[in-house]
Parts: sequence; structure tokens; C-alpha cells
Amino acid sequence: MERKQSKLAKNAAIYSVFTLLQRGLGFFLLPVYTTVLATEELGIISTATAIISFLVLLFGLSLRGSTAFYYYEYKDEQPTFMKKLFGTSVVFVLFVTLLGIAIMLLAKPWLLDPLFENIDFYPYVILSLISIFFQPLYFFYQSLLKAKQQAKKAAILDFAYFGIMIGLTLILILGFGFGAEGALLANAIASFIVFLMSLVGLRREIVVCFIPKLLKKALKYSLPLLPHNLSGWAMNMVDRIMLNAINSLSVVALFDVGSQIGKVVNMISLGVNSAYAPWFFDQVKNEGNSKRNIVIVTQKIVLLYVVIAVAVSWLAPELLKVISKPEYHESWTVVPLVATAFVINGFYFTFSSVFFLEKTKYLPILTISGAVVNIILNYFLIIEYGFLGAAIASLATKIFFTALTFYFSQRLYHIPYNLKKIIALILVGFGLSSLMYFTQPYVEGYNLWAVISVKLLILSIFGGYIVYKNLLIIKSFINRGNGH
Repeated sequence: MERKQSKLAKNAAIYSVFTLLQRGLGFFLLPVYTTVLATEELGIISTATAIISFLVLLFGLSLRGSTAFYYYEYKDEQPTFMKKLFGTSVVFVLFVTLLGIAIMLLAKPWLLDPLFENIDFYPYVILSLISIFFQPLYFFYQSLLKAKQQAKKAAILDFAYFGIMIGLTLILILGFGFGAEGALLANAIASFIVFLMSLVGLRREIVVCFIPKLLKKALKYSLPLLPHNLSGWAMNMVDRIMLNAINSLSVVALFDVGSQIGKVVNMISLGVNSAYAPWFFDQVKNEGNSKRNIVIVTQKIVLLYVVIAVAVSWLAPELLKVISKPEYHESWTVVPLVATAFVINGFYFTFSSVFFLEKTKYLPILTISGAVVNIILNYFLIIEYGFLGAAIASLATKIFFTALTFYFSQRLYHIPYNLKKIIALILVGFGLSSLMYFTQPYVEGYNLWAVISVKLLILSIFGGYIVYKNLLIIKSFINRGNGH
């Protein structure tokens, strides 16, 4: 038992480190985009990326989600059957993806043109379709590696994809003077390379075949997951497409740049959650004071996210002046809203593990509800407030979704969270973050580096004190999550 827990903690640590590295590398592209590319070009990249992720999910039919279930069911007693099952799934995913792309090309005026509105077919849409074809197999192989608990191989493959894509993006944009097509070409090439790597990796894991009976079995498990996965995408990515359709590509870019800065909170919370999730399950199954431990750690984690959200909100206006052209400077206005949204999302991570205690059937309904609310809010708020409306919609959706899921999670497995204290922390954090809306106009005329220095000093005093007072318990939790 201890050996299994140690491996789980080790895998969580690996995923956590590589997640932070990937997100960090992506964040380093921001200065390149905002200093070299016009807002319309960055808008093309942001919109195309959102569409690619949507279509890869759609054409993949969530078959990659069945790998862990069937791997543990058949790996010992029926390994050949399992390989045929996976082989059938792979063949079908490639067929569906190719068929889907062909249909979209044939119905271009009705499907591709509205989806890629304001974006030229050549080269942008063509490059996007290439990425769409190559990515599903890569994600399927990733899921299989994770099912086999080969965390290091899965993380390295994932990191290779991001590393190749980012490296090529820098070469094409900075070295050869490409615009948005450089980033999309880099994505297409990286997708092709990991497609080939996945083919090589899968050669011993599958039997290439197509058996309708096995396909039916795989789809019976995977199709119910599809609405949940698409709804998860809709809660996080649909705003880019709607901003483009309702407003313009330039507005998409302004929102995306501010969101990237606000998502620093999400970057940290994803890493923390990689260690928190196995710790949570360990507490539930093995610790006598599990609920008390969970309550204490959750409050400290939320406090950590609040401190980070306040820091990025305060520093965003000056950061944008340093790393971007003037047309991007107003992007900071979405940062307090987006950062707070991901503080709330970080709290959701801490209790949503309850749904994986054999209660996953509730997740699709909850996620679909969140997606519907997000789409409706985005439609009305974007019309009224532009890219700021998309940020307000994101925050409001996170509040709705987290409140809804918290209610059901408590009914499934009650944990006596101090909800008043957590809400108070989030509200105080949002209040401090929102101070920028009132104070920023008064500091615009002062020396940039003087303003940064004053803000850093204030943040260091208050944020440093808060972190210091709670450092021991956070450190203890992280060490336990990593198996120390």
C-alpha cells in the first residue's frame, strides 16, 4: 500500500513540475507576441487555438478517456483483447477526424467560414486543420501512458510538444519575420512530430484493426464523457470565439493577453492540485482527522491563491508597459476579474475531488450547466462591455459553477469547510485587486520603475507577512504530497 502511495505522490510531483514548466514556457511567448505582432494577428492565434482544441475534443469522441478504465480491466487477464480494443479506438479516431475535416471543407461556407470568422482560409485555417488531424492520436497515447502510470514518459512527451512548438514559434516569428501564420505553422509541425512519436510508442500497445463490436464497447464508455469535456472547454475557451464573432480579432487579443496574466493563478493552482488530489484521497481513506486536515489546508491554499491574484493584478499595468506595444496596455483591466475567477476555480479544485470518489456521474450535468451559463453571459456582456464583458462572464460563471458543485459535493461527502472565512478571503482579495481600477489613473504620470518599486514594496510587506505566517503548513502539505 505504501509503495502505491509513494508512486502516486511521485507521479503527482512529476505532473506538477512539468505542468508549471509548460505554462511557464507559454507565458514567455507573451512578450514576443505583444511586441512583434499586431493585435489582429494575436487575435487570429487565440481564436484558432480555441477552435483547434474544440475540434480535437469533438472528433476524439472522448475515446482517450476510456483508456485507464479498460487498461486496468483487461491488462492482466486479456492483454490481446485490450490491444485490439485500443487499436480499434485509434483507427476510429483517425477516421472520424479525417471525415470531420473533409465534411468541414465540403461545407466550408456553412461550417468553416462562420467558425473562423474574420480569419483567412489560407494559410490560417489550413494550418489549423493540419493540427486538428494530428493531435487526437497524441492525446490518446498520452492518456494510455498516464493509465500505465508512466508519468515521466508522459510528461516528457508533453513537454517535447510544447518545447518544439514554442521553439519553432520563436524561430519563425523572430528569425524569419512570420506573423500569426508562424505560430500556427509551429503548432502544425509540433503536432506532426508528436503524432509520429505517438505512432512509434503505440506500436507495442495496440493491434491495428477495426472490430465494430469492440468499437461499440469503447463508445459506450466514452460518449457519455463527451458532453462533459466539451462543456469544460466551453467554460474556458468559448469566449475567444464569441468575442471574434461579436466584436473583432483585436478585441480577442486584448482579452487573451490580460487573461494570460490573470491565469498565473491558474498555473499555480494546477501545480498545487497535482499534489493535492492524491493527498486528499489519502486523507479520506487513511487519516482519522482527515476532514479537519482538509479544512485547514484548503483555507491556506485559497489564501495563497488570493495573495498571487492581488500581486498579478497590481503589477499587470506596469508589466504590460514593459513587455508590450501601447495597443495592448489596456489589457490589464481584465486581470483582477480573471485572477479572482481562478482563485475561485482553485477553491473548486480542493473539493471537486469528492466527485471522483465513485460519483463522476454528477459531473457532466454540473459542467453542462456551467457551460450554458457561460455562453449566455458572454453573449450579453460582450455586446455591452466588449472584452471586459468576457472577463465579467468568466468570473460570474466561476462563481455559479463553484457554488453549484460545492452544494452537491457537500451532499455527497460533507466536509465542514469554514465557508464564511473562505468567501471573506476571496472578497478581500478581489477588493484589493480591484483597487487598481481606482488608483491606476493617479499613478500614470509617474516614473514607471518608481511605481513598480512602490507596488513591490507594498506587496512584499503585506504579502510576505501573510505567506510567512502560513508557510509552515503549506510547506508541510507540499512535502507530504511529494512523498517526503
